[in-house]
Amino acid sequence: MTSKQRVVSAINHIQPDRVPIDLRFAPELFDKLKQELQMNEREMWEWIGQDVFTVRPEFKNSASDIFYADPTIAVDENGYYVDIYHVSFRQVNTGFQVYIEPADQPPLKDINTIREIDSFPWPKVDAWDYSNVYKKIIDRKDKAVWSRSRGVFQTAQLMRGMDTFLIDLAIEPEYACNIMDHILKFIMDDAKCTLEAGKGEYIFVEYNDDVASQRGLLISPDMWREYIKPRMAMFCQLVHSYDVKLKYHSCGSIYDIIPDLIEIGVDILNPIQTLAANMDPFKLKEEFGNKLCFHGAIDIQELLPKASRQEVKEYVKKIIHILGKDGGYILAGSHTIQADSKIENIITMIETANNI
Repeated sequence: MTSKQRVVSAINHIQPDRVPIDLRFAPELFDKLKQELQMNEREMWEWIGQDVFTVRPEFKNSASDIFYADPTIAVDENGYYVDIYHVSFRQVNTGFQVYIEPADQPPLKDINTIREIDSFPWPKVDAWDYSNVYKKIIDRKDKAVWSRSRGVFQTAQLMRGMDTFLIDLAIEPEYACNIMDHILKFIMDDAKCTLEAGKGEYIFVEYNDDVASQRGLLISPDMWREYIKPRMAMFCQLVHSYDVKLKYHSCGSIYDIIPDLIEIGVDILNPIQTLAANMDPFKLKEEFGNKLCFHGAIDIQELLPKASRQEVKEYVKKIIHILGKDGGYILAGSHTIQADSKIENIITMIETANNI
């Protein structure tokens, strides 16, 4: 099978020749792996057996190669990286890697009228160049290619501040919904332009919207269903109208809304944060495995940093045999694999996945 055939089979619950692989690494870890294995980047991805690659349009006027999830449009006087929603991010050094976090300067914090929201400089698709998307996909030949989109909930709370936005949802939902609708308009315009530029070659689009902690949803399931679900459903419908699958990413415990996600058309669920409440991957397979393709479930919090090689090998084999039975599973980390992971455990995971 080609990578594309392998991934499509898994999504459609057909047993592929081997489990599809889609790994993401912190840059520091990827550099260590290349050094350990004496490989360049191309050789590394071939050795990994990576089946999935991202293709996005190019942002025309990036201010820095450093960014959080969307392009950086400016670097301010504090050295913070300002994204397309005017949210500021800063670099933090943990001692073993550098990551990006919000700088707690939400741009809508002190904007308190619908009129002011409407006049805010919302991102527009003309800031991107979609002309080279198709060529970049074709250059990937037989790989499964996907595109990515932010979601309305997380982006809105970054723009407004989490506490303030949650209060808005509770006591002034019209205000909160206006913010989310501006975000929704842009991400749907962008998805439409991207999918049209891809000329039918995209396999899936990711809708990335964290709505949970490890203990549960950040808002009640009823509030999610009233305000978030219908907007996400519109995005799902758009993607499906191009005969493309929809992958949903949310960290944390989203168990309570999984039936709703299935209802609105989510095809692939990521990242299956195994240590979060009610997110045991084997239980999820038993309950929802005939309706969802699972993407993730290789724990990056305890397993890869702390387990023995034998424990990693046994767990990966179990995940593939149970979650991957009759398709329905793409092997990936429970998030981007961090630089505190043991090199030997990464190698064991990859070798095991490629030899079952």
